[in-house]
Amino acid sequence: MKKLIAILTIAAVFSSSALFARDATVNNKKVMDAFNKEFVGASDVSWYSTADKYVAKFTIKASKVTAHFDRDGNLLATSRYITDTELPLNVITRLMKKFPDQKIQNVVEYEAEGATTYVITLESDSHWTVLKAASTGGLTTLKKLRKA
Repeated sequence: MKKLIAILTIAAVFSSSALFARDATVNNKKVMDAFNKEFVGASDVSWYSTADKYVAKFTIKASKVTAHFDRDGNLLATSRYITDTELPLNVITRLMKKFPDQKIQNVVEYEAEGATTYVITLESDSHWTVLKAASTGGLTTLKKLRKA
């Protein structure tokens, strides 16, 4: 059941990815140049596209990363899974104070427009809590899911 909830949470977070058509090759030199410059050493790259965006899913230094580019090759946003030890200290401290009975199941780090946010899934004996955390430490509850 834990895996199902984690998968559903991740699916909800990345639901926008389902709107993209898979594209084996990218015929946009600006996007490819930007990707190769920004993510040197990326492997297992998969591309998806819409009318106005390209999305690359890849591995770099053992991290699963998703990067969004516009048609002009501008990097719009990135996301990656991180461990709880990689969260900023003020976020961890606030989580421990506000949710002492819950443990961290997974963390996704988002970077867009110069800001970093985190989507954190917590688990207790009776439910899961999905939070959005700002790098400044502010927390917002996105969902609470009761265990069956």
